[in-house]
Amino acid sequence: MAKEHGIMFKVIHIMDKESAQNVPAPVTTYALFQNGKFLTQSIQSDKKFLALAGILE
Repeated sequence: MAKEHGIMFKVIHIMDKESAQNVPAPVTTYALFQNGKFLTQSIQSDKKFLALAGILE
């Protein structure tokens, strides 16, 4: 969805315990940030992701 709508998107895979302990999110299995601000730890549907990105209201 990000690519289709021209939204910059970066995936960071946490591969070790030390990295996981330094993530600025309450849950390390999934976290969504925008401009360095934590948005959610919920996995998003396409529609919800686009709403968070400001594409849909």
